[in-house]
Amino acid sequence: MNLSLIAIVLVGLVAALCGLVVANLKAQQRDVQAAWNRLDGLRRRGMEAVPAFVAAVSQDEAAAQRVASSPSVVHRALDDVAAASRASASAEDPHAAAAADDRLVQAIERVYAATEVEPDFVASPASRKASAQLDAAMEALAHEQQIYNNVATIATNAQRSFPALLFAKRLGLSEPQRYESEAAARRAALDWTRGSLPSLADASPHVMNPQMLWASAMADAAIDDRTDERRR
Repeated sequence: MNLSLIAIVLVGLVAALCGLVVANLKAQQRDVQAAWNRLDGLRRRGMEAVPAFVAAVSQDEAAAQRVASSPSVVHRALDDVAAASRASASAEDPHAAAAADDRLVQAIERVYAATEVEPDFVASPASRKASAQLDAAMEALAHEQQIYNNVATIATNAQRSFPALLFAKRLGLSEPQRYESEAAARRAALDWTRGSLPSLADASPHVMNPQMLWASAMADAAIDDRTDERRR
Protein backbone atom coordinates (compact mmCIF):
# COMPACT_ATOMS: atom_id res chain seq x y z
CA MET A 1 0.00 0.00 0.00
CA ASN A 2 1.53 3.32 -1.08
CA LEU A 3 1.67 6.47 1.01
CA SER A 4 -1.04 8.26 -0.93
CA LEU A 5 -3.52 5.45 -0.26
CA ILE A 6 -2.60 5.44 3.43
CA ALA A 7 -3.14 9.18 3.55
CA ILE A 8 -6.55 8.84 1.91
CA VAL A 9 -7.56 6.16 4.40
CA LEU A 10 -6.39 8.28 7.34
CA VAL A 11 -8.24 11.33 6.04
CA GLY A 12 -11.36 9.24 5.61
CA LEU A 13 -11.09 7.90 9.16
CA VAL A 14 -10.57 11.38 10.58
CA ALA A 15 -13.52 12.71 8.59
CA ALA A 16 -15.70 9.85 9.81
CA LEU A 17 -14.61 10.47 13.38
CA CYS A 18 -15.38 14.17 13.07
CA GLY A 19 -18.77 13.39 11.64
CA LEU A 20 -19.54 11.07 14.55
CA VAL A 21 -18.43 13.71 17.06
CA VAL A 22 -20.63 16.38 15.47
CA ALA A 23 -23.59 14.01 15.21
CA ASN A 24 -23.17 13.05 18.87
CA LEU A 25 -23.05 16.70 19.97
CA LYS A 26 -26.18 17.54 18.04
CA ALA A 27 -27.99 14.45 19.39
CA GLN A 28 -27.11 15.41 22.94
CA GLN A 29 -28.40 18.92 22.36
CA ARG A 30 -31.69 17.45 21.19
CA ASP A 31 -31.80 15.20 24.25
CA VAL A 32 -31.22 18.19 26.53
CA GLN A 33 -33.98 20.18 24.84
CA ALA A 34 -36.39 17.24 25.05
CA ALA A 35 -35.61 16.73 28.75
CA TRP A 36 -36.11 20.43 29.42
CA ASN A 37 -39.42 20.43 27.55
CA ARG A 38 -40.66 17.60 29.79
CA LEU A 39 -39.43 19.34 32.95
CA ASP A 40 -40.84 22.70 31.92
CA GLY A 41 -44.15 21.07 31.10
CA LEU A 42 -44.32 19.62 34.61
CA ARG A 43 -43.44 23.02 36.07
CA ARG A 44 -46.26 24.70 34.23
CA ARG A 45 -48.80 22.00 35.06
CA GLY A 46 -47.83 22.42 38.70
CA MET A 47 -48.36 26.16 38.45
CA GLU A 48 -51.91 25.50 37.26
CA ALA A 49 -52.66 24.33 40.82
CA VAL A 50 -51.55 27.64 42.32
CA PRO A 51 -54.68 29.71 41.48
CA ALA A 52 -56.93 27.06 43.06
CA PHE A 53 -54.71 27.06 46.15
CA VAL A 54 -54.81 30.86 46.42
CA ALA A 55 -58.59 30.94 45.94
CA ALA A 56 -59.29 28.21 48.50
CA VAL A 57 -56.99 29.67 51.16
CA SER A 58 -58.43 33.12 50.50
CA GLN A 59 -61.90 31.82 51.31
CA ASP A 60 -60.64 30.19 54.50
CA GLU A 61 -58.85 33.40 55.44
CA ALA A 62 -62.00 35.44 54.84
CA ALA A 63 -63.99 33.05 57.03
CA ALA A 64 -61.40 33.36 59.78
CA GLN A 65 -61.25 37.13 59.58
CA ARG A 66 -64.97 37.83 59.18
CA VAL A 67 -64.51 41.46 60.17
CA ALA A 68 -61.05 42.82 59.43
CA SER A 69 -59.94 46.42 59.26
CA SER A 70 -56.76 45.61 57.30
CA PRO A 71 -55.45 42.71 55.19
CA SER A 72 -54.17 39.84 57.31
CA VAL A 73 -50.70 38.32 57.10
CA VAL A 74 -52.25 35.40 55.22
CA HIS A 75 -53.78 37.74 52.65
CA ARG A 76 -50.47 39.49 52.01
CA ALA A 77 -48.68 36.13 51.73
CA LEU A 78 -51.22 34.99 49.14
CA ASP A 79 -50.55 38.15 47.12
CA ASP A 80 -46.84 37.21 47.14
CA VAL A 81 -47.72 33.72 45.90
CA ALA A 82 -49.71 35.13 42.98
CA ALA A 83 -46.85 37.47 42.01
CA ALA A 84 -44.25 34.70 42.31
CA SER A 85 -46.40 32.39 40.20
CA ARG A 86 -46.51 34.95 37.39
CA ALA A 87 -42.72 35.30 37.55
CA SER A 88 -42.30 31.52 37.32
CA ALA A 89 -44.60 31.35 34.32
CA SER A 90 -42.52 33.96 32.48
CA ALA A 91 -39.18 32.19 33.12
CA GLU A 92 -37.93 30.36 30.05
CA ASP A 93 -34.42 28.97 30.61
CA PRO A 94 -33.50 26.47 33.38
CA HIS A 95 -31.43 28.93 35.42
CA ALA A 96 -34.15 31.60 35.54
CA ALA A 97 -36.87 29.01 36.07
CA ALA A 98 -35.07 27.46 39.06
CA ALA A 99 -34.66 30.84 40.75
CA ALA A 100 -38.28 31.81 40.08
CA ASP A 101 -39.60 28.45 41.28
CA ASP A 102 -37.64 28.75 44.52
CA ARG A 103 -39.19 32.16 45.14
CA LEU A 104 -42.64 30.68 44.51
CA VAL A 105 -42.04 27.86 47.00
CA GLN A 106 -40.77 30.33 49.59
CA ALA A 107 -43.93 32.41 49.09
CA ILE A 108 -46.12 29.33 49.59
CA GLU A 109 -44.14 28.46 52.71
CA ARG A 110 -44.94 31.93 54.07
CA VAL A 111 -48.63 31.22 53.54
CA TYR A 112 -48.34 28.03 55.60
CA ALA A 113 -46.45 29.86 58.32
CA ALA A 114 -49.01 32.68 58.38
CA THR A 115 -51.97 30.32 58.64
CA GLU A 116 -50.37 28.45 61.53
CA VAL A 117 -50.22 31.62 63.63
CA GLU A 118 -53.68 32.81 62.59
CA PRO A 119 -55.77 31.82 65.63
CA ASP A 120 -59.09 31.26 63.83
CA PHE A 121 -57.79 29.83 60.55
CA VAL A 122 -59.00 26.34 59.64
CA ALA A 123 -58.00 24.61 56.42
CA SER A 124 -61.06 23.58 54.43
CA PRO A 125 -61.20 20.42 52.30
CA ALA A 126 -60.68 22.61 49.23
CA SER A 127 -57.48 24.05 50.69
CA ARG A 128 -56.21 20.63 51.63
CA LYS A 129 -56.98 19.28 48.17
CA ALA A 130 -55.10 22.15 46.53
CA SER A 131 -52.23 21.62 48.97
CA ALA A 132 -52.04 17.94 48.06
CA GLN A 133 -52.03 18.84 44.35
CA LEU A 134 -49.07 21.16 44.92
CA ASP A 135 -47.25 18.39 46.76
CA ALA A 136 -47.92 15.93 43.93
CA ALA A 137 -46.56 18.44 41.42
CA MET A 138 -43.39 18.83 43.49
CA GLU A 139 -42.97 15.06 43.69
CA ALA A 140 -43.19 14.69 39.91
CA LEU A 141 -40.85 17.65 39.46
CA ALA A 142 -38.23 16.12 41.77
CA HIS A 143 -37.97 13.01 39.56
CA GLU A 144 -37.88 14.92 36.28
CA GLN A 145 -35.37 17.42 37.68
CA GLN A 146 -32.87 14.64 38.33
CA ILE A 147 -33.32 13.23 34.83
CA TYR A 148 -32.85 16.63 33.19
CA ASN A 149 -29.74 17.47 35.20
CA ASN A 150 -28.20 14.10 34.36
CA VAL A 151 -28.78 14.69 30.65
CA ALA A 152 -27.40 18.23 30.91
CA THR A 153 -24.30 17.01 32.75
CA ILE A 154 -23.59 14.33 30.12
CA ALA A 155 -23.88 16.92 27.35
CA THR A 156 -21.62 19.35 29.20
CA ASN A 157 -18.94 16.74 29.80
CA ALA A 158 -19.06 15.74 26.14
CA GLN A 159 -18.61 19.34 24.98
CA ARG A 160 -15.60 19.77 27.25
CA SER A 161 -13.83 16.64 25.99
CA PHE A 162 -11.36 16.60 23.10
CA PRO A 163 -11.91 16.83 20.17
CA ALA A 164 -15.60 17.63 20.74
CA LEU A 165 -14.77 20.98 22.33
CA LEU A 166 -13.31 22.17 19.01
CA PHE A 167 -16.52 21.35 17.16
CA ALA A 168 -18.80 22.65 19.91
CA LYS A 169 -17.33 26.12 19.53
CA ARG A 170 -17.63 26.03 15.74
CA LEU A 171 -21.21 24.85 15.97
CA GLY A 172 -21.99 27.65 18.42
CA LEU A 173 -23.15 25.24 21.10
CA SER A 174 -23.30 26.53 24.67
CA GLU A 175 -23.14 24.31 27.73
CA PRO A 176 -26.63 23.36 28.95
CA GLN A 177 -27.88 25.11 32.08
CA ARG A 178 -28.74 22.93 35.05
CA TYR A 179 -32.06 23.31 36.85
CA GLU A 180 -30.75 23.82 40.38
CA SER A 181 -33.99 24.34 42.27
CA GLU A 182 -34.65 23.48 45.91
CA ALA A 183 -38.39 23.57 45.34
CA ALA A 184 -38.83 19.81 45.03
CA ALA A 185 -36.53 19.10 47.97
CA ARG A 186 -38.67 21.34 50.18
CA ARG A 187 -41.97 19.73 49.21
CA ALA A 188 -42.49 18.33 52.74
CA ALA A 189 -43.37 21.85 53.85
CA LEU A 190 -45.96 22.28 51.12
CA ASP A 191 -48.64 19.81 52.09
CA TRP A 192 -51.25 20.36 54.80
CA THR A 193 -52.26 16.70 54.52
CA ARG A 194 -49.03 15.90 56.37
CA GLY A 195 -50.64 17.32 59.50
CA SER A 196 -48.97 20.71 59.76
CA LEU A 197 -52.29 22.55 60.22
CA PRO A 198 -55.56 21.69 62.01
CA SER A 199 -58.33 20.50 59.76
CA LEU A 200 -62.06 20.95 60.20
CA ALA A 201 -62.14 17.71 62.17
CA ASP A 202 -59.30 18.91 64.37
CA ALA A 203 -61.26 22.06 65.13
CA SER A 204 -63.71 19.97 67.20
CA PRO A 205 -61.39 17.79 69.30
CA HIS A 206 -64.07 16.88 71.83
CA VAL A 207 -66.31 15.19 69.29
CA MET A 208 -65.28 11.52 68.98
CA ASN A 209 -67.17 8.81 67.18
CA PRO A 210 -67.27 5.20 68.49
CA GLN A 211 -64.43 4.12 66.19
CA MET A 212 -62.19 6.90 67.52
CA LEU A 213 -63.04 5.97 71.13
CA TRP A 214 -62.25 2.32 70.43
CA ALA A 215 -58.91 3.19 68.79
CA SER A 216 -58.00 5.42 71.73
CA ALA A 217 -58.85 2.70 74.24
CA MET A 218 -56.80 0.11 72.33
CA ALA A 219 -53.82 2.48 72.20
CA ASP A 220 -54.03 3.05 75.96
CA ALA A 221 -54.20 -0.68 76.58
CA ALA A 222 -51.13 -1.28 74.43
CA ILE A 223 -49.21 1.37 76.32
CA ASP A 224 -50.21 -0.19 79.66
CA ASP A 225 -49.07 -3.63 78.47
CA ARG A 226 -45.65 -2.31 77.43
CA THR A 227 -45.32 -0.50 80.78
CA ASP A 228 -46.06 -3.71 82.70
CA GLU A 229 -43.47 -5.61 80.63
CA ARG A 230 -40.78 -3.04 81.39
CA ARG A 231 -41.56 -3.24 85.13
CA ARG A 232 -41.03 -6.99 85.10
